[in-house]
Amino acid sequence: MHPDWINSLKNLQLAATLKQDHPLFAPLTHLSILTVSGTDAAVFLQGQSTCDIKALVDNQPSLGAFCNAKGRTLSTFIIIKQAEQFLLILTKDLLATVQKKLQMYILRADVQLSDASDHLCLIGLHHYQLETPTQVYAYPQLANSHLWIGTPEEAIQLCHNLVQQGISGVDRNTWLALDIQAGIPWLFKATSEEFVPQMINLDKLNAISFEKGCYTGQEIVARTHYLGKNKRALYQASCVTDTDIILGCSISEAGEESKLLGTVVLTSKQETGSQLLVVLKDQAHEVKNLQLNNSNHDKISLN
Repeated sequence: MHPDWINSLKNLQLAATLKQDHPLFAPLTHLSILTVSGTDAAVFLQGQSTCDIKALVDNQPSLGAFCNAKGRTLSTFIIIKQAEQFLLILTKDLLATVQKKLQMYILRADVQLSDASDHLCLIGLHHYQLETPTQVYAYPQLANSHLWIGTPEEAIQLCHNLVQQGISGVDRNTWLALDIQAGIPWLFKATSEEFVPQMINLDKLNAISFEKGCYTGQEIVARTHYLGKNKRALYQASCVTDTDIILGCSISEAGEESKLLGTVVLTSKQETGSQLLVVLKDQAHEVKNLQLNNSNHDKISLN
């Protein structure tokens, strides 16, 4: 991130809890932007991503994912088409990994990958509409929410203006609570390449096209879809604990720690406890005493 943007965030008083249905904004510092450009950019991405690049409409964001050759999800992302350029929004944790992986497949194609973290900033807006809706995009799956993208200078000025208007600012952890409520499964290093896309409900989020043709990992993803062999699914859950929950933490039934039933995908710590997205095996959602396999063996409840 740009140093000026980082320094400006230190002066913002960002809340750590979510107030439902209240106007708010959040600097999305856990996300980064990878730009994909060049005359072959669309064809290249069509052969790498789960979503149908040809079906994208300019400036209308969509969800998608990249998989490895075994059909495991390397990274989830929001993609925005801008004429011949594409903006890939993914967790900062995985940007370098994804960029390196994609670079391997470019070969002689006219495709350029660029980490835009230093000159483009992301701000989430919830229950608030800017009077001038430039640089603003609908946030996929999250009602009444938008993504704002601009330069560090513009981002600093926007945050100042919002504070002056009395709009509350929240931290990235709190914005993740909204993502969890919407069922958006952001992946980080701890959970990358752990799940087939259907295990994190990407098929239900319209992030997978089963008609577009081949892409890396497509054979496994398609087989899972057409043969109905997906044995796991994504659920929202909650946990009352003061302990930070580690991404990738395993889940079991109380007293049966050796029999793993699931994995923590995403977490957001709030005043009343933590909100979670978890992947569970078939029938595990019917288990009454699910717990985290952490030091406290904290109990979790499905929402």
